[in-house]
Amino acid sequence: MTLRRTPTRSTFGPTPLSKQHLRVPFADSPLPSPSLPSIVPCHGKQLPSKWPRRAWRLLCWTIGVVLIIWFVLSWQGSERLPHAVNYLSHDGGPLEIVGSDDLPEAPSPVMVTDQRGRSRWTISIPRHIEFPLPPSSYARICSQAMELSHNVENIKNNKPASAHRAAHHGYYWKDKNFMDVSDAENNGLLPTSGGRDTREGLGVVGGEIYTDGVKEVPVCEKSLTYVMQTEDAGMGATIMGVWMSYGLAQYEGRAFFVDDTNWAYGKYTTYFKLPPMPSCRPPPSSQRIPCPHQARHLLISSATTTWSFGHAFNDKFEDAHKMGIHRQKNIFNLLRTGYEALFHLTGDDAKYLSQRLHELNTSIRAKGGIEVGIHVRHGDRHPMEFQYQKSYLPLELYIDTAYDILTSFRRSNIKPTPFLGPDRSRILLASDDPDVYSAGEMVDTEKAQSMISLVSKSALDAATAAQGGSKNMMDGNIGWEGGFFRDMFWSLGAPPPPPAAWSPPASRREPHLRPRSVELADMVTFRFHPPPDALQLRELIGRAYLLDLAVLGQSDAVVCGVSSVACRLLAVMVGWEGVVSGSKWKNVDGTWGWKGIIW
Repeated sequence: MTLRRTPTRSTFGPTPLSKQHLRVPFADSPLPSPSLPSIVPCHGKQLPSKWPRRAWRLLCWTIGVVLIIWFVLSWQGSERLPHAVNYLSHDGGPLEIVGSDDLPEAPSPVMVTDQRGRSRWTISIPRHIEFPLPPSSYARICSQAMELSHNVENIKNNKPASAHRAAHHGYYWKDKNFMDVSDAENNGLLPTSGGRDTREGLGVVGGEIYTDGVKEVPVCEKSLTYVMQTEDAGMGATIMGVWMSYGLAQYEGRAFFVDDTNWAYGKYTTYFKLPPMPSCRPPPSSQRIPCPHQARHLLISSATTTWSFGHAFNDKFEDAHKMGIHRQKNIFNLLRTGYEALFHLTGDDAKYLSQRLHELNTSIRAKGGIEVGIHVRHGDRHPMEFQYQKSYLPLELYIDTAYDILTSFRRSNIKPTPFLGPDRSRILLASDDPDVYSAGEMVDTEKAQSMISLVSKSALDAATAAQGGSKNMMDGNIGWEGGFFRDMFWSLGAPPPPPAAWSPPASRREPHLRPRSVELADMVTFRFHPPPDALQLRELIGRAYLLDLAVLGQSDAVVCGVSSVACRLLAVMVGWEGVVSGSKWKNVDGTWGWKGIIW
């Protein structure tokens, strides 16, 4: 007989279970004693340790830093370009970027890479090129600079070069991709300007002051240079450009310089006193660039008017909250600043002007009268009013307006004075057309100044006949007919053209024959470097023009046509209040109001 021991349950815990009981653990067991700790963890899960969490944070930080470094390196690598890239244009075709390790021989914008590998652009003007450049070169630089700036921005934004251009920028918008010439020189991206550039090619104004061993004077931090060379034969536009540039330089805190190296009228000091000179030295010629406007040493010429005084300039300085001429007050003030600082005649002209003004004040104002000036522009400048665009304004418009001013003055005067009496009010006349002075409508006027007079051929012939001259002598007289004409001015003192001759085909042309390019070069040389006789004739014309402005500008009222630059200059000389009120400046050319530089 076999005896078996039957297991008994213990109150202290469960007994070992069979495989059958493992399917439902503790199903038949009572709850453990509440006085003993549970051998099962809370929520049935094991608590994680702190080491894995710290390792995860470290891994995330490492991955983030690696990604940032990779992004920065990729971004800089996408911008990395050749050391210097020349920007060229051929025959007016599309502009293209051409990689090159050498700077271009001609002045042009170039693309460079700075020390951080970023693509930038600047302007390269080789040291061996004579200063100043021709006006057309400055215009070409600005056109190419705009295209290059646009393409650099597209490259940095991974856009194609033909992408749509950015919106119109404000006048003082700064191109972050532009590197000033001085910075490019300091970083070795452009050749450093030597002593030659700082001392030569400055023209009379500034050159005479700073080339006599004054080396201790520092170079100006910011400057504006106005180049007087222009393809326009008239003097008025140049004078207005000088005044506006001076006013802008004062507004922006720039030192102001004038360059008269290639001015068709000769030297600045032939007509005016030296402008107020700053206490610093002009910058090197290679650092004086026409654009962008943010350049430290800005250069303005007639060819860059659309960039310097164009849409952006008007948007900045016009008062958008006002209407008509009142919008132009800030621009007018810039010109007025230039006029007050720069319009000071010199030499014999200054002496004559002082005597003439004293005479007028003594004989007119001291006796209760007023002076009314009339300026008549003929020649190649036609009115803006539609019905007279192909001819000239009738002289009756000028004289009738002058009489209206005198009538208004007589009514406001306590003691009535007769019109045009010998010791009373007078009408002063200035014109570029000698025949205007002898016109029947102007019989009661007198010349504004008689120191320098332009005469017509008929007047010269009459004077020659009075002196007993022959018919052949009269045929040699050349008068100033019909007013100021561009072609007539450029031909003053020029040698007669060679007789027309048959020119063989290029294949049969002898090598010693003079090419046409040489003839054109001679014409340019004569235009901007005329011989003494031709220059003397030009100086007489310029001096007469300035004396007319000086006398009329001090009148009590001026009558003129706004289409003429002289008329707009006279408004600046009269003053803002007189122009706005219409009491001292009367326009007879339609209903247009005053405007500064018209480009």
